[in-house]
Amino acid sequence: MVKKNWLLVLEGVMVVLIVGLGFLLKWNIEKVGWEKIEEVFPDRGLPRMNITLNGVSLEEIDGGSKDIKYEGNGLTIYDGRSEVKEFGGVQMKGRGNTTWGQEKKPYQIRFGDKEELFGMGRARKWVLLANALDATNLRTETAFYLEEMLGMTPAFTGEFVELYVDGDYRGLYYLTHAVEIDKQSVNLKDAMGVLVELDNMYGLIEDYRESGNGDKLVVKDVVDVDRREEAMELFMKDYNELEEAIKEGDYKKAEEFANLTSLAQYYLLSEFTVNPDAYWTSFYFYKNGVGDKIHAGPGWDFDLAFANKVWRNWLGDVFHSSRETMVRKKELQTKEFYDEMGIEWYDMSQKITSIEFDLMEMPEFQNLVQQVYRDRMMGREDELIWQIEQKANKIEEAVMADEKRWGNDGFWQEVETMKQWISERYKYFEEVYGGERILID
Repeated sequence: MVKKNWLLVLEGVMVVLIVGLGFLLKWNIEKVGWEKIEEVFPDRGLPRMNITLNGVSLEEIDGGSKDIKYEGNGLTIYDGRSEVKEFGGVQMKGRGNTTWGQEKKPYQIRFGDKEELFGMGRARKWVLLANALDATNLRTETAFYLEEMLGMTPAFTGEFVELYVDGDYRGLYYLTHAVEIDKQSVNLKDAMGVLVELDNMYGLIEDYRESGNGDKLVVKDVVDVDRREEAMELFMKDYNELEEAIKEGDYKKAEEFANLTSLAQYYLLSEFTVNPDAYWTSFYFYKNGVGDKIHAGPGWDFDLAFANKVWRNWLGDVFHSSRETMVRKKELQTKEFYDEMGIEWYDMSQKITSIEFDLMEMPEFQNLVQQVYRDRMMGREDELIWQIEQKANKIEEAVMADEKRWGNDGFWQEVETMKQWISERYKYFEEVYGGERILID
């Protein structure tokens, strides 16, 4: 009897040892596997994305047109040490205007089916922003946070990732949604829904319509491609009516054609960030068919905003007024400027739209801007600065690797400069928009 009990105990011990050995073996395999992965894709605290190209080299992609679509690529995402996602049939292409001319280039990827990435919802199309002109890598992220703070719809979000192509390290990127008609981007449902970009800089080389005041409105996306022209005609009719109402100083009429709260939000976003691209390119509008008003948004293209050192060197100290900044920028948009920046020159008339500035001549719109500021932004400087600090600490190690890859430096110095500038900007905004009335000329 005793012998039998000992045998049972021995069998139990053997089972425990075998099971334990199995778990240990599995752990060692996973550990060795991740060690091998991290030899190629080091874990610096951010997700890593590796694109495996199909029959083409990255050199060919970067050396060609941004509009060429390359099909059938693979994508693997390594998130921490626990999750691997693999996708096939991924389309890849370039994107951007000025940024496509940089050595570190931005890209767009498109899945065959909608895929959910990093809690940002399901979408087919995603963009990888290179932030090649932003030493902080934080300007777009910070502007998106401001969009949410202001209550803009939609307000974009993103995720910092480290990008590899065929195992070659390409640096730190910012993954976010494309500006398109989609549930996770601009969510329009009406068959006459249309997404439009005011682009007085590059619009002449795209499919555009010209407003009565000379703005170039580019068709970016429509709900129903068969009703594209009809949808754009409806938009242009309302846009021209809006221009006329603003020109006449008729606030009530302007309210009939546009959601003026969205224009007030966009104005504050553009003014606070002093975005050099605001009011003449990357200025988006949408209209969800018959019966809907024109809405401003989403905000986009902020890599040169927040007094980026690239523009500080060119514009000087004109960062309190967007109108002054826009005029100064236009004066500097010469061929010599583009040559020095290494950007392709577009010989075209570049016009700053007056729609926001003319609205600000109306006391009713001034009151609306002031109300939005008081309700949404006032007193939240510490929150915004804290957000920047948290993100800067999160991406620091990846930024160091990115700087080594591309020969850049100055991350923390530019982060501190940006934080100081935002604090000064908040003081200015408290004076102008935080009192009993707006203090503008």
